[in-house]
Amino acid sequence: MAEESQNKEQPIVIKKVKKGGHGGHHGGAWKVAYADFVTAMMAFFIVMWILASNEEIKEQVAGYFQDPGIFSYESGRDGSPVDIKIMAAQKKKDGEGNAQGQGQGDEQSASVAPLTISFEKGPRGESDTVSHTAIEKAMARAKLDSAIAQAKMAQMGEDIKKQLAEKLGSQPAMKEILSSINIEMTKEGLRIELIETKDALFFQVGNANLSAKAVEILQLLGKTIMSLPNPVAIEGHTDARQYGKNASYTNWELSNDRANSARRVLTKYMWPGQVESVTGYADRKLRTPNNPFGKTNRRVSIVIKHLSADTFMKNMADVKGNKL
Repeated sequence: MAEESQNKEQPIVIKKVKKGGHGGHHGGAWKVAYADFVTAMMAFFIVMWILASNEEIKEQVAGYFQDPGIFSYESGRDGSPVDIKIMAAQKKKDGEGNAQGQGQGDEQSASVAPLTISFEKGPRGESDTVSHTAIEKAMARAKLDSAIAQAKMAQMGEDIKKQLAEKLGSQPAMKEILSSINIEMTKEGLRIELIETKDALFFQVGNANLSAKAVEILQLLGKTIMSLPNPVAIEGHTDARQYGKNASYTNWELSNDRANSARRVLTKYMWPGQVESVTGYADRKLRTPNNPFGKTNRRVSIVIKHLSADTFMKNMADVKGNKL
């Protein structure tokens, strides 16, 4: 009985053993292994893609690892500034010197060698040449941009017609002037002509003073044209009537002065440098050659010029801080 009493009084001890070291999730070593596995799989699939690709893609991938700057140029991403030189060499003809190629758009002389682009970098003086693929892609993009700009300009011609009709159509005194404004697309660009269908419609007879109607129209045109990146040429034209035999002021001066009068109004609204030329043609470009003395030969033409693919090529280089 004494032994049984002692056994009842002895306390029960429960030992809990902690398994240390790794915690509930067995540590983070598996994450490193998984990351290595994913990286290896990504590299594997890239290699498989390159092996299945054509030679052009293989050259571009190899070119990127050799010089990431080329990849930056083609993709449009910002990279280290490079000096782009585009050269079109012409073969010498017998007895002739070299001439610099100045082809426009798709026109290219058979004597012109293929274009190349050379990239010159930094103080190391290294120079790399981009394959023809790069210039072809850039030219294709430039041609597309040129076509888009031309379509936009054609649409602007229609918008100008509507604006003039809305603004001037509500004014009885201005209705007759609408028929004296001709807007059309030409090979040069969008041509807007203010035509003298009667005396003193846009200019006073024999001088370059603008009428109030002409000023109002030129202000509207200037505000509209300024939204375009296109350069503008302004032309003055007269009929074949001449001043007196001994007059010192002729149709040459008159046509040039009228073009300049239009320029002064337009440039108040257009961006600086948008007007690239002002020319007086006198009676050398008659609108109605069969009637050289007709009033409709007296006009001022505002030509919003096409942006060529070559212009866009130059702009692509300038935007990236390069020099052609």
